[in-house]
Amino acid sequence: MKLRGGMSLGPLNPNNFNGACQVAAAVTAAAAITEKYGGLGETALTKKFKGDWQNTNLIIALVTGGASTVVASVNAATFNAAKLGAVLWLVSVLSKAKDAGDASSLMDNKEETLIAAAATYLAFA
Repeated sequence: MKLRGGMSLGPLNPNNFNGACQVAAAVTAAAAITEKYGGLGETALTKKFKGDWQNTNLIIALVTGGASTVVASVNAATFNAAKLGAVLWLVSVLSKAKDAGDASSLMDNKEETLIAAAATYLAFA
């Protein structure tokens, strides 16, 4: 029996992983909006959701959410947001490695590399 995409890793499956990424993206966006326009300062929570990988996560969450909405609105076939998210994470990591000229950027961006690996494994394994 051949496995198809959507492997589960204990309680962690593609839906839970994407859900956690979407929550992190929401916190990133809420922190930026409330700090800039609400006049609120940083909190312990918002400090955890600042940085390059969190910004990348926010963009990926917006793209996959928008693509899912468009596909659903035209009554098209099912859309796998987990696979699109995994591909976008891989593109992000690989473009940083290309810009750096070597693989050292993979270790410099441990969080992003780990997220890309987990997203790819869960979506395609």
